[in-house]
Amino acid sequence: MSKLKHLRPSDAGEPIVDRPGPEKLLEGNPEFRSWPCRDGGKVHTGIWAATPGLHKVERDETGLEQFYILEGEVELTEEGSQPKRFGAGDLVVIEPNFRGTWRTISTVKKVYFFVEF
Repeated sequence: MSKLKHLRPSDAGEPIVDRPGPEKLLEGNPEFRSWPCRDGGKVHTGIWAATPGLHKVERDETGLEQFYILEGEVELTEEGSQPKRFGAGDLVVIEPNFRGTWRTISTVKKVYFFVEF
């Protein structure tokens, strides 16, 4: 098995399509699409996209996500804090135990890296 992985967005193939569960959905009807590059063990990476909407985000102490926004705009609001907007060119880290909301303002596409501890 090769130790070199790659994903070219122009020929990534069909995405995995998902939506937030009803317990997390707060507004709209967002659709999530993902193209994993590495999805196994404790490290997950690839490309992820979402259409506009608002949903809850709840992370526990076992994972950290870093992502780079390729296009679109989002607003993340941590419980007890003011909303923060991020767009194309921004690098964002969601630390363990994050609780809050994710609002996709305009269709977003990001490169993600998620590691489980």
